[in-house]
Amino acid sequence: MTTEPALADLFQRLAPRGSLIRFGIAGGFNSVVFLLAWAGSIVLFPDVEVEILWGVFWGLTGLFAHFVHRWFTFDRQRPVAHTLSVAIPIYVIGLVGSSISIGWLASWFPNHLVLMGVLNTLAWGAVIWLMTRIWVFKYAMPTVRASQESPAE
Repeated sequence: MTTEPALADLFQRLAPRGSLIRFGIAGGFNSVVFLLAWAGSIVLFPDVEVEILWGVFWGLTGLFAHFVHRWFTFDRQRPVAHTLSVAIPIYVIGLVGSSISIGWLASWFPNHLVLMGVLNTLAWGAVIWLMTRIWVFKYAMPTVRASQESPAE
């Protein structure tokens, strides 16, 4: 007897497709990849502005993240051409906005740069989740109506 179907069902109930929880799981993975690359680049390129390095690695890992979310967070029902064409402007907004905000945070809290990077990533992750959920994947949570909960007797 296997427990895989039961675990998959439990996971689907706890973190349904399109939910912020599921986005957070995939986003956590994507963010670790991004933050490690960004933090490493700060050490390797100390003369380059923090926000420039942020923007470069945000852009590079953004495409990777799109496919992770397409596969894991939402679904693959919409064609890639559609999801990418709608997602790119959203990613550009996130890239520009998060690069500006990390620049501000770096100037205000220079001794806490990695913490500011994590907080900046979390804030922009929530904004991007909402925009990709609504406009890119057009994902709506399934609703259960009272008539579906208990059949008429």
